Amino acid sequence: MGWNNPPIPWSEFERRLSGRRVSEQEQPERPSSRKRQKYVAQAMPDEPDEGHVRYAELHAHSTFSFLDGASAPEELLEEATRLRLHGLALTDHDGLYGVVRLAEAAEAYERVKTVFGAELSLSLSRPQNGEADPEGSHLVLLARQQAGYHRLAAAITAGQLAGEEKGRPMYGLPELAEQSGGEWMVLTGCRKGDVRLALAEHGERAAEREVARLAELFGHDNVLVELIDQGGPRDTTDNDVLARIAGRLGLPVVATNNVHYATPAQYPLATAVSAVRARRSLDEMDGWLPASAAAHLRSGREMATRFARYPGAVERTADIADDLAFRLRSARPKLPKQEVPDGHTPMSWLRELTWRGAAERYPDLDRNPAKRERIERELDVIEAKDFPGYFLIVHDIVRFARERGILCQGRGSAANSAVVYLLGITAVDSIKYDLPFERFLSSMREEEPDIDVDFDSDRREEVIQYVYAKYGRHNAAQVANVITYRPKNAVRDMAKALGHSTGQQDAWSKQIDSWSRVTTTDEHDIPEAVVDLAQQVLKFPRHLGIHSGGMVLTDRPVGEVCPIEHARMENRTVLQWDKDDCAWMGLVKFDLLGLGMLSALDYSMRTIEASLGEVWTLDSIPKEEAGVYDMLCRADSIGVFQVESRAQIGTLPRLQPRSFYDLVIEIALIRPGPIQGGAVHPYIRRKLGKEPVTYLHPALVPVLERTMGVPLFQEQLMQMAVAVGDCTAEDADLLRRAMGSKRGVEKIGALRAKLYEGMAHNGIVGADADAIYEKIEAFANFGFAESHAISFALLVYVSSWMKLHYPGAFLAALLRAQPMGFYSPRTLTADARRHGVVVRRPDIQLSGVFPLLEAIDPARQGPTGTDPCLEPDQPPVGGFDRTVPLDFAAHRRDAGHAVRLGLAGVTSIGETLAGRIVAEREASGPYRDLSDLSRRVGLTVAQLEALAAAGAFEGFGLSPRQAIWEAGNAAQERPEYLVGTAITVQPPLLPMLSPPSSSRATCGPPGSPPTTTPSASCARR
Repeated sequence: MGWNNPPIPWSEFERRLSGRRVSEQEQPERPSSRKRQKYVAQAMPDEPDEGHVRYAELHAHSTFSFLDGASAPEELLEEATRLRLHGLALTDHDGLYGVVRLAEAAEAYERVKTVFGAELSLSLSRPQNGEADPEGSHLVLLARQQAGYHRLAAAITAGQLAGEEKGRPMYGLPELAEQSGGEWMVLTGCRKGDVRLALAEHGERAAEREVARLAELFGHDNVLVELIDQGGPRDTTDNDVLARIAGRLGLPVVATNNVHYATPAQYPLATAVSAVRARRSLDEMDGWLPASAAAHLRSGREMATRFARYPGAVERTADIADDLAFRLRSARPKLPKQEVPDGHTPMSWLRELTWRGAAERYPDLDRNPAKRERIERELDVIEAKDFPGYFLIVHDIVRFARERGILCQGRGSAANSAVVYLLGITAVDSIKYDLPFERFLSSMREEEPDIDVDFDSDRREEVIQYVYAKYGRHNAAQVANVITYRPKNAVRDMAKALGHSTGQQDAWSKQIDSWSRVTTTDEHDIPEAVVDLAQQVLKFPRHLGIHSGGMVLTDRPVGEVCPIEHARMENRTVLQWDKDDCAWMGLVKFDLLGLGMLSALDYSMRTIEASLGEVWTLDSIPKEEAGVYDMLCRADSIGVFQVESRAQIGTLPRLQPRSFYDLVIEIALIRPGPIQGGAVHPYIRRKLGKEPVTYLHPALVPVLERTMGVPLFQEQLMQMAVAVGDCTAEDADLLRRAMGSKRGVEKIGALRAKLYEGMAHNGIVGADADAIYEKIEAFANFGFAESHAISFALLVYVSSWMKLHYPGAFLAALLRAQPMGFYSPRTLTADARRHGVVVRRPDIQLSGVFPLLEAIDPARQGPTGTDPCLEPDQPPVGGFDRTVPLDFAAHRRDAGHAVRLGLAGVTSIGETLAGRIVAEREASGPYRDLSDLSRRVGLTVAQLEALAAAGAFEGFGLSPRQAIWEAGNAAQERPEYLVGTAITVQPPLLPMLSPPSSSRATCGPPGSPPTTTPSASCARR
C-alpha cells in the first residue's frame, strides 16, 4: 500500500477537487503508478530476407549479471527480434535474475524462442566483489524446457545456500551432473570455462580430457562444444582446436558470441560497469578489458560468415533452441496446501471460520440480509479465483502472532474485505464503513490478493522465522528488492570509472537534484562523459536487497521456480526476483511488515502492567473519549502516530476532530504534496462552515456525504462511478487502475465511454459530466485508500489515549522503540516534561537495559487520576471549547512514577552491553565504584566516559565531570589483575562549574536528555 505524488500542478489538483471548470486548451498530465509497467513491444525494422540464416544466440549476459552486462533482458530481445534471430538464451551469472523480464518481453515477440540458463561460478573461495579477474571457472548450463528449468533453479538454490554467505555459491560438477537428470545442455564455455582454461594452460590433450569429463558426467548428447570469435588473437586457433576435439569425441559444435550487450554502441558502457564491478578505474582495468566492441548480438548471416569454416555450427543453434525453449509462465507454482480438519476442504474451512467470526462480530446477522449477502459474495469470489489457501495462510500467521502476544494489524486494501475482518486479520469493519470489496479483489482482475499485515517491528522476526520453520527454507523465501542506479550513485560510479578522485565524485553527486535523470545543464559542472554514462546506467540493477516484508510461499520448493540465495541479514534467505517479477509469474506474496508504533504500544502496555497492575489491549481501550479529542484539537500530538508532523499539528486545530472518522480524514488529507499546494482547503472550508456543502448530483450524496462533498478516498471514486455512471464495481476498479497506468489509454477509452453513457442515462451531461470525470481522474492514483486510513486511525486514537493517560509509560516506550517517528529522543523527553513527567538520568545501580517507570514515593505506587476515564462506554463527545483548559492531572494514571532512562540509550553502550551490565548487577550485587564496574563487565575508556557524561555514576557521589576524569584509571581494571594494583593518576583539582556551564555540558551527551537547559539558569538570574 502506498501513495504517489502525481506529476500535475497542485493548483490544478485543488481546482479539480473544488469543482472549478477547466478550459479545453488545458491538458494536465495524468498521474502514473510506481509499479513496473507492463512491457509494450517496440516497432523496429527487420533484417533483410536476402541471405537470412537461422541462428539462436545461446550465451548472453544482461544487466542482471550485475555489472557484467550492459543491456537489459528486454533490450537483448528487441535487438534479437530486429536481427531476426531464431532464439535467445539468457545466461546470467549464478542466477535466473532476469528471466522474468525476458519472458515478459518475449510474449510480445513470438518470433524469438526464449531459452533460460545460467553461467555458474565454480571453485570460489570467497565473494568476488572487487576482483578484476574473478577466480574460479565457469560452466554454462541451458535448461531443457520446464523440467530442466526446475532442476536448474533447484541446483542454483542448493549451490547458493551451500556457500553460507552471499556472493559465494558452492557447486560441484558431480553434484550438478546428478541434479541435471539429463535435462540440461552444457556448453564448454568462454575463456573462464574449464575446457578453455585447460587449453590455454596445458594444451589440446588437457582440453580434450575436460570435454570428455563433461560428456561423461552430463551425457554425451547433452554437451555442446562452444566456438566464440570476437576477433581476439587466439580465437581462430582455439576454435580450430575445439572443433578437432569435438570431431574426435563425436560432439556437436555451436557458434555463440558470449554476448554482454545488445549493440556495439554499448561497449563503452560495458567497460565502465566492468570497472565499477572491479572497483577500479578504466585505466587500471585496461589490461583485463576486451580490445574491441565485439561481444554484441549478431545476425545469423553475419555469424555464418564468421564461422564458415565450421559447417553447421550456426544453423545447429536454432534446432537446439527449438528443443530447449518453453513458456516461462507454465512453471508457476501453487500455494502450499493447508492442513484443515477432517471433512473440510480449504474453501469449506474458510467458510466455517468466516461464519464463526460473523456470529461473534455481527449479532444481528440474521436480521440483516445485506451483511449476509456481502459476506456470501466475497466468499464466492474467493472460491471462484481459488484463493482460500491464501486467506488461511494469513489467518494462521496472525493466529501465531496473537498467541505469542505480538501486536499485529492488517491494513491496506485488504481492509476492504469483510472476510478479512471476520477472520480477525484487520480491525476495520468494511461493511460498517461501506468499503467496496472490489478495491481489494475483483472477479475481473487477473492478479493475486495482497494482504498487508503490520507486526510489532521488534518482534516481526519471530513471525518470519515461524513461517520459515513451518514451510521450510526451500518453500519459503523473502522477495528481493532490486537496487537500481539512481542519478546520484550513477554519477559517483561513472566518475570513479573514468578515474576521477573520490572527492570529485562526491562533489558532483551532490550537485544532482533529480530523482530520474542526469542531464548536461548550467546548474552543475559535471563532465559530459560522466553525464552520458550516468544517464545510460540509470535503472541498471546494481545489487539485490530484501523487500521490507514480502514473503513467497509455494506448494513445491520455491527454489525450483526462482533460485534462493543468502541475504546479508543473518538467518534470512531471499529470492532472486523482486515483487513485480513474482506478481507476473503468479507467485503469491505475503507482506509481513514491521511498524514501530506497534512496538511502542506493546512496550507501553507491558510497562503499565508491570508498574501499575493495569492491563490493556488494543481492543479494551475506551473508545471515543472526549479528552483524547480535546488534546488533539490543541495540537498536542508529539509522539502520536501519524499526526505528529508539523503539517498535521498545524491542521488539527483547524479540523477539530471530534470523532474517530475525523481522524480517518486527517490521515488521508494531510500529505506533504496536497498541504503544500492547497488540496486540503476545499474540505476544511466546508468543515469550518466557510463554504456550503454541495453535490454535483443527488446520486452522489450517499457517496460523498461523509466527506462533505469532497472526494478524498480511492474507494469514493469507485463508488461515484457506480452511483452516477451505471458501472459495476468491477468496472469502477478497472477504471481506477487504468487511470493510474501510463499505458492504460486503451482501457480508459472503453471505460470512459461506458461511464459517460451511464451519466447521460442519469441526466448528467456536458460540463457536469466532465466535472465528475475530472474528480474521478484526479484521485485515481493519488487518493488515499479509505481502508488504509481507517486502519491507521485506530493506532492514532490508541497512541493519543496512551499519551493522555500514561505519558510516562508512553515516553519510556517511545524511547525504547527508537528510531521511529518525526522527533528525536530529546524532543520527546522535553514534551513529556511539559506534561509533568519526571525524567531521571541513567543510573548504573538503578537503570534497566531500557527505560522503565520507578515510583517517586515508594509508599504510593498505585494509579492516579480519576476512574471515569477507564469506563468502556464514554459520554458523547461535544463541541470543542478552546477556552476550557484540559485537566491533564485528572486523566493521568502514572503521575506517581518517574521515567528512569535505560543504559542501552547511552551512546556507545547499546542493548548487548547494557544487558551484560544489568545481568552482572543482578547476579553479583551492586557495583561499588567505576573500577569495580570495569573489572566485572570489562568496559573501555570511551564507554565509561559515555556513562559518566550521561550522569550514570551520580549514585557513587561523582558528578559527570569527576566521573569522566576517573574513567581512564578505572578502565585499566581487569578481572585478571589484583584489586588495587592498577597505576592511577590523581585528577587535577579544577574549580566547580557554574550552573550555566554545567547545564551546557550536560546538554551534550546523546542518549541522555538534559536535566535543565542553559536558558533556564539565565531566566532564574
